[in-house]
Amino acid sequence: MARARRAPGRPAADAQLPDLAEILQRGLEAFAELGYEAVSVRQLNEHLGMGHTFIHDRYATKEAFWQAVMDAAVAQVKEEVMAAFAKEQPTDDLARLIASVRAFHQVSARHPHLGRVVDYEAARDSPRLAYLHTLMSPLNNAARPVFDRLVQQGVLRDIPFYLFHFAVTKPLAMYSQTPLARLFDRPDDADDHELLSTVVLNGLLTQPTK
Repeated sequence: MARARRAPGRPAADAQLPDLAEILQRGLEAFAELGYEAVSVRQLNEHLGMGHTFIHDRYATKEAFWQAVMDAAVAQVKEEVMAAFAKEQPTDDLARLIASVRAFHQVSARHPHLGRVVDYEAARDSPRLAYLHTLMSPLNNAARPVFDRLVQQGVLRDIPFYLFHFAVTKPLAMYSQTPLARLFDRPDDADDHELLSTVVLNGLLTQPTK
């Protein structure tokens, strides 16, 4: 008896399908490499290996899929940074700040594709940038009062919060701009996030840290 043909655009019934986390990671890689506007739904489906109707069937639109990808990627960053922040004593603002900056750099080093998407979207005033800003707001809302108190105490340099934000985040281009980093002879397996954190913190604190 002839084997029944599967519907076009759908994986075979016995195919090994990736789990949701892998699907979202593949989507993150595609958006990071090609950019939101440049990548088509067809290209995304091909990258996911799920058949050419997957995004339409599950997410309806490319934008909805992008939001799901960002939700997952940013959630991991927030979880790790907030865990480091909460681990320190609530009254020790300096320890909480240092721990959260180091955790943020560590998780960003492991997830360079998110950094590439953020770099891409940050240069464009769009609903996607507003969406990312909203996703990251819990981190900013947790850091802002700590920042304000440390500035008042003279522990942090008296700078605007936006300058603090960019001083902490922009050095992470070393991880997202991999081809450029290679031209400067940075090894792909370099374990340098702690050193980067120390350099950044010592530019922000009035007294050096180790």
